[in-house]
Amino acid sequence: MQLAEFRVQNYKIVEDTGWIPVQNLTVFVGKNESGKSAIFRALSKLNPSDGEGYDGLKEFPRQRYAAEITRSDWPVASGRFTLTPDEQRDIAAISELCREVTQVEVTRHYTGTYSITYQPDVGVDLVTPPDLIYAIDSAIEHIRNLIAPEGKGEALGRIKEGLLIFLEEQKNTIPIDGQVQKRQIAELINAVKSRANEPWEHDVLDPVTEPMYRLVRQMEIFEGLMAANRYVIEHLPKFIYFDQYSVIESAIHIPTFIATLKSHPDSPGLRATNCLFRHVNLDLDQLDRLGSHKNAVDENPIIRRQVDERSILLSTASNLMSKKFEDWWGQRKIRFRYDIDGDYFRVWVSDDLDQSEIELEQRSAGLQYFFSFYLIFLVESGDTYQDSILLLDEPGLQLHPSAQQGATRFFQRISEQNQLFYSTHSPFMIDLDHLDRVRTVYEGPGGTTKVSVDEWPADRESLFPLEAALASRIAEKTLTGGNQLIVEDIHDLWLLQAMNYALRSRGKAGLDPSVRITPAGGAANLIPLALMMSAHKKPAAVLLPGSNIPSDVLEKFPARHFRQGHGLVFYSNIVHKQGAGIEDFFSPELYFRCVKEIYPDLLLGQIPEKTPTERTDERGYATIVVEIIERRQGEQFERWRIAEILSDRICESPQNLDDETLDRFSRLFDEINHLAGST
Repeated sequence: MQLAEFRVQNYKIVEDTGWIPVQNLTVFVGKNESGKSAIFRALSKLNPSDGEGYDGLKEFPRQRYAAEITRSDWPVASGRFTLTPDEQRDIAAISELCREVTQVEVTRHYTGTYSITYQPDVGVDLVTPPDLIYAIDSAIEHIRNLIAPEGKGEALGRIKEGLLIFLEEQKNTIPIDGQVQKRQIAELINAVKSRANEPWEHDVLDPVTEPMYRLVRQMEIFEGLMAANRYVIEHLPKFIYFDQYSVIESAIHIPTFIATLKSHPDSPGLRATNCLFRHVNLDLDQLDRLGSHKNAVDENPIIRRQVDERSILLSTASNLMSKKFEDWWGQRKIRFRYDIDGDYFRVWVSDDLDQSEIELEQRSAGLQYFFSFYLIFLVESGDTYQDSILLLDEPGLQLHPSAQQGATRFFQRISEQNQLFYSTHSPFMIDLDHLDRVRTVYEGPGGTTKVSVDEWPADRESLFPLEAALASRIAEKTLTGGNQLIVEDIHDLWLLQAMNYALRSRGKAGLDPSVRITPAGGAANLIPLALMMSAHKKPAAVLLPGSNIPSDVLEKFPARHFRQGHGLVFYSNIVHKQGAGIEDFFSPELYFRCVKEIYPDLLLGQIPEKTPTERTDERGYATIVVEIIERRQGEQFERWRIAEILSDRICESPQNLDDETLDRFSRLFDEINHLAGST
């Protein structure tokens, strides 16, 4: 069966998730306490691999418990499953009603009972006492209206009298709230048929039993449907739920574990350890008895054989786990060795880089987690990759981000044979190429859990992992590509690209094609972005304006081998003004004309229309315009709009640019190209 949709109701902080479509691999993203774990645990108990049922006292919504828990057998988890062709054939053979069925909907309630519906919908009513009474009344009415063949009146009269008395007696013994058994109806049919010995008697009495036969047929159809229901329950996929608390210990004291397991068999903390022993196929009581015979020095041949068998089982299981784990771990070639030392069962780990064996608990938390998860998966899914659905609650939080990304690739592989759902709030566990797999879990009205299906929620905290994943991808592409020129903002990018086009169209050299321009999104971001690029050995230069730079920027850059002439380029070095920005490379006439297009009523008389080399004012054009606009009530200077128009004018008419502007940009590009060539 393939789970197509599921729904969780009446569970902890979940009132009703509605129907949630799922794929082979589905990711549930949300902040802490949003309800991801509640959804997974409720769903897992639809058919749990650990056998744990629902506990209304602990799991029913607390604020509703006192008033509602006893009113109904509340539904909790529901799943809509698509049947395989083989399952469709099987279920059609079991129940004639299910010949066209392709999908089933299964719901489990707090009491553990299941309700099942089919698609297309099928159904047959249970035979009730009123149904049986009605059939008897119909038979009685029919008997009273019987007409005897010629010469048989007296004989028929005796038959009618006896049957009417019998049927009335039987009708009066039927409890109105009881359950009808097929044998009751069979006894009624036999009582009627026993009166018929001659052919004419059969002809007269057979119609009397028709209402009862219809009930038998109805019961047989109902029984077939119940058998189909049992088939569905028996073939439901096992749900294997795994969280961070089920991590195995590397040294297990066997007597203590056995005692704890017997006294608390359902303890979640024992789950992974119990799976370890099941995987090794060792009898715990036998292990306990053999604890003092590790070296097989006992002369008893039975003991020695058992010890030898134990050693073989341990070796076989160790090799099996090492091989399977190697297929997907992918970081190092890991080898596990299971060993029994007196009363202790130990797990030793080595790898291809260091063959020294150390205890499992001394390895990384990520390795411990995935070893425990994989062990539980192998054992509880029957050591096969079939008929189980994996629910991983916040997997891999202990892993390095690159290892988290590797884990998602493993999940993709394993989901090809087993449906797998995992929850996360880590951006590194989100595959942006498959956002169709993402379901966002968020807090809805009244603090109840909601799950996105058709649209993202407005809750930014819920979307933050997705935003961070997108930012991480953009950063990765930026940091690893070509020689970088880091600029303050997007308007620098526009104007540099426009002037690169203008210079080339005028037959002059522009930027080296290997240089990629990257806006930092503000002066405060220049330092971290430059340092990250430096770590990747990619930066060509950092282009700095003369204003809006934090006071300690220039102090921090040299500590990372950035300084003027070695990675840093200043606009002010070209135009010789401390406050210069890229706008100051242009003639004042061109720049102010673009400003007037956006702010037509702006008075620019306060700005001296001189070339950058003639001005004594240390402020740049943009800074002066900002000061004028900010003095006007309700106005805000949008620098990017000016840059957009200016870049358009440059590209439309590069031949109209003055020689001084071209010369300034040529010198700027020469300096950037020189730095790019030296990296």
